[in-house]
Amino acid sequence: MISETELNKIIERINAGDQQALDHLFPLVYQELRQSAHIIRIRFRNQDTLNTTALVHEAYLKLSKADLSKLENKAHFLNLASKAIRQILVNACQSKGTQKRSGEKVQIDDLEEQLRLSEESKSIILQIQDALNILEQKQPNYTKIVECRFFAGLSIEETASVVGSSPSTVKRQWSMAKTWLHQQITAVPV
Repeated sequence: MISETELNKIIERINAGDQQALDHLFPLVYQELRQSAHIIRIRFRNQDTLNTTALVHEAYLKLSKADLSKLENKAHFLNLASKAIRQILVNACQSKGTQKRSGEKVQIDDLEEQLRLSEESKSIILQIQDALNILEQKQPNYTKIVECRFFAGLSIEETASVVGSSPSTVKRQWSMAKTWLHQQITAVPV
């Protein structure tokens, strides 16, 4: 396991514009991202076509194209990854080109299309997305907490580190956000 000091040196290299440093950071957080994607997969009924590896790799591709020059720490990177995972799932739900491919090799840019979700899962993800868009206008910090907890599978302590709050504050806000989201989602006619 890498020390926090070594990890921060890699982040400093990324901030200095060293694009190859991301290639060093990603393997260090890969297992955590895989666990997050696996948790999401379980939440959506362990569907075989919601490929954990594809989800993590697509998140990496999105992050590798992003401007990471202001990356603060590992927690900040995991927060960005949670946003990427959220967007990948939403894009997969909104994608029109989700017809099955038979034996055709899939290009790496087409990984979002590999995430085939049931109509029920698509509906839930899109309802969550709509509710999060509203919540972001009212309570941006709550949205960050939902992204960290729901989409990245971070613990209360890890989420507190990402959002810069105490674990007790995050726990309270997470509870309020879940309640608010539940009310929003159950109010939407199916």
